[in-house]
Amino acid sequence: MERVTIEDVAARAQVSKSTVSHALSGKRPISAATRQRIEQAIAELGYRPDPVAQSLAMRTRHRSVGFVFPLLAPQVAELEMRFIASAADVINSAGYAFMLMTHLDDNIGHLEEFAASGLAQGFILMQVQMNDPRVAYLQAQRIPFVLIGRCAENTGLTYVDSNIELGMQRCVARLAELGHRRVAFLHQDDHLTGFAVRVLDTFKQSCGELGVAAVCAPCALNLVSGAEVMGALLDSDPEVTAAIVWNDRAAAGAGEAAAARGRHIPQDLSLVCFNYSSLPRLLSLQPAVIDIQAETIAATAAHMMLSLLEGVAPEPAQVLVEPLFSEGQSIAPPAF
Repeated sequence: MERVTIEDVAARAQVSKSTVSHALSGKRPISAATRQRIEQAIAELGYRPDPVAQSLAMRTRHRSVGFVFPLLAPQVAELEMRFIASAADVINSAGYAFMLMTHLDDNIGHLEEFAASGLAQGFILMQVQMNDPRVAYLQAQRIPFVLIGRCAENTGLTYVDSNIELGMQRCVARLAELGHRRVAFLHQDDHLTGFAVRVLDTFKQSCGELGVAAVCAPCALNLVSGAEVMGALLDSDPEVTAAIVWNDRAAAGAGEAAAARGRHIPQDLSLVCFNYSSLPRLLSLQPAVIDIQAETIAATAAHMMLSLLEGVAPEPAQVLVEPLFSEGQSIAPPAF
């Protein structure tokens, strides 16, 4: 006989999994009628809570923070590790357990199941979408949360995000000042996540304001995609003299594709990437970088989360961290 799960109880009682969890833990009030339905479903199905999960919940209750990080690729990138390590350091230093939740899709069911377990009392959310269903869910469940990112509408939300619009404006302005008139942006192929939407919109707007032709090409989070996209772009549009790439690994691939076509960096192609890490090792030069300051963002979000768990509203509740733009050795005036 298959083991009866909390999902079975929720379906029989016609309530959510989190409501069943709250009824079992007693950590949130449940109406008498709802509790009666749940108890009846438990009796009819013969449900028995998982003793290991119960034990974990009891030991970690009120002392754990969940860090929800949907991954863009099967491997955790260096930038992602910077976010994770910085947030974990702040959370752990305050005596709270840090619980990392990663998955390769944006299915809200992952968060619902984690929240229903009661293992974490608050959540820090990464990869925030413009209209993020996780926000409405956590608000409805009255679970404290902090966003690393922004939605389209942020009234009443607590977040810290990169002022990436400012970073992109500065980058495009510098390239235009150097004389570039046709600039490519190898961007994240994502029309949902706030960061991706804002940075692409800002690139187009900045280019338009400065009289620069904006060439947009979606690119995946890896060296192979960077090489393929950059190679195809240079073959079809050889007048491009500068490229901004949203990830350092893809930027390394873009650099290889340029070299394979006799385009030297920065003499024949200026190259800018977001953040730093592996690119200097791959291209043997110090790249021009839009650094979003991942450690500062993650640490700020973690401190906000701790304040919420202590019943203190963070002040301010919404923070934009200014990115840094470093020219490095990979940009120069165009050769033609």
